[in-house]
Amino acid sequence: MKSLLFREGATPFTESADCAPGRTEVVVSMKKDGRIYRFTIRDKVTVEDPYLVLVKARAFAIRTNEPFGAQPPSRSIRDFLIKSSVVI
Repeated sequence: MKSLLFREGATPFTESADCAPGRTEVVVSMKKDGRIYRFTIRDKVTVEDPYLVLVKARAFAIRTNEPFGAQPPSRSIRDFLIKSSVVI
């Protein structure tokens, strides 16, 4: 997944090699209590990851009409991700 800033043809910016996630992903599925849970395991973390998880969790709660109990990532996690991933 790429940032919206780096969609092909939508911006004059070029993507730096340091900016690309370049990561390996593995999808694991588990069945518990009649439900299938899918997890994506990655070898690197990017800034968008905590927010993508929150969006997917909220969409799942809406789709299944269940309460949404997730919390946004803590400030220390957000600061770490921003400091380690920003390339100017």
